[in-house]
Amino acid sequence: MGDSHEGPRRVKIVATLGPASANPKVAESLAREGVNVFRLNAAHLAPAQISVHVDLVRAVETAVGHPLAVFCDLAGPKLRIARSARPASVAEGASVSIGDAASGADVIIDGVDPTRECPVGSRVLVHDGKVVLRVTAASGAVVRAEVVRGGDVAGGMGVNLPDVETSLPSLTQHDLECLAAALDAGIDACSLSFVRRAQDVTGLREHMVRHGRTVPIIAKLEKAQAVSQEALLPILGVTDLVMVARGDLGAETSPEMVPVLQKRILQAARAAGVPTITATEMLESMIHEPRPTRAEANDVANAVFDGSDAVMLSAETAVGDHPAMAVAACARIIREAELHPEFRTSWAAAPSHAAALDPVSDAVAGAATAAVEHLAAKAVVCFTQSGRTARLVARHRPSTPILALTPRVEVARALALVWGVIPRVVAEQPDDHEEVVHLAERAAVHEGLAAPADLIVVTHGAPVTAQPLTNLMRVHRVGG
Repeated sequence: MGDSHEGPRRVKIVATLGPASANPKVAESLAREGVNVFRLNAAHLAPAQISVHVDLVRAVETAVGHPLAVFCDLAGPKLRIARSARPASVAEGASVSIGDAASGADVIIDGVDPTRECPVGSRVLVHDGKVVLRVTAASGAVVRAEVVRGGDVAGGMGVNLPDVETSLPSLTQHDLECLAAALDAGIDACSLSFVRRAQDVTGLREHMVRHGRTVPIIAKLEKAQAVSQEALLPILGVTDLVMVARGDLGAETSPEMVPVLQKRILQAARAAGVPTITATEMLESMIHEPRPTRAEANDVANAVFDGSDAVMLSAETAVGDHPAMAVAACARIIREAELHPEFRTSWAAAPSHAAALDPVSDAVAGAATAAVEHLAAKAVVCFTQSGRTARLVARHRPSTPILALTPRVEVARALALVWGVIPRVVAEQPDDHEEVVHLAERAAVHEGLAAPADLIVVTHGAPVTAQPLTNLMRVHRVGG
């Protein structure tokens, strides 16, 4: 099993549910192999299907006996070749027309008016940039383009417009319908594709407020304008998590830039205290093969070394031949990377000196991490109402597990995405500091993280009943 080795794994695994895995037996096997979070790809789901998938995850959660998160990945303004288009091959140097479904063009793009969104000189990329077209002229209802890189063009292929900031809304009608269905189904988080600016994230949150329920937002960074310095920091200031979505990011920029951008995004997010997911083609060969390539193993390990909170499997678990084997391989690679002697001495693991949004709580979290290292304590135990305490401690990357105790199941599920955190729901609602410490001791022993005479570090906000920000840390000897 993916989590059968000694000690808990720090970096979490996200698996995408799909035809190969959206059944009780396979989904449970994924959770037992190490999946912490399940992703629903709304681009391939009808709104009515979402509650069925959420119910499936809840049944698996009951079977495995610990919190699992499920998030809905909204498709956003994803452009595609019209699914009704006939497959065609375009040759380098040829001239083709691009238009909408009514134009009769050679290349038909759904969801956008090329005469408005594709100015002369701009590029149109098809299928993650495998085909490159450059616009040369506008003519009536179509634009003309030269084929810079030829290849096959077929219905459903993705289209990127990397040189322009389109006027498309950040949420389509399908997104809004899926969002409403996901919130009603009890989703734990929601990701937004093709985020371009901070306003896209705040706009999604406003839709949630109007619907009557808000959940954490994952901003998917896959547009060139989103990873510019001017846009990235404001996005980090309003989102709850970010995803490095490397497929479209590579098409929007270039493949050779993706490793550098991955490090830049993860470092900036870590400084801001924003958890991160690294995604796309992590173990792509395992869609069909029973074991990963060496390059894929290296890629997953580098995502760990870069400081990712989680890595995500997409087609590997959604449509692959070996979903559970892909998860098990991912878990093994992560564990080996975490055993590396320099795992916590790289730049990604060094504490950030950036200004924290909550400096008092962050200082307490930093002190808790320092106490763990200095005293060889066995665990940090956080009592948290919102999850903030555990997230702040995770930002400092302690060498011990972070046991997060919360009376709220939705908080525990959301923490399943955060580095090093073991989320647990507790029935007790402590009234004072001593009760928190006793609860922390019992939970640490129950989870096998500490034994009598071991030290643990306990953090929470005081007074407990007022649900304040984290302001207290205590070193406690179990049984003392």
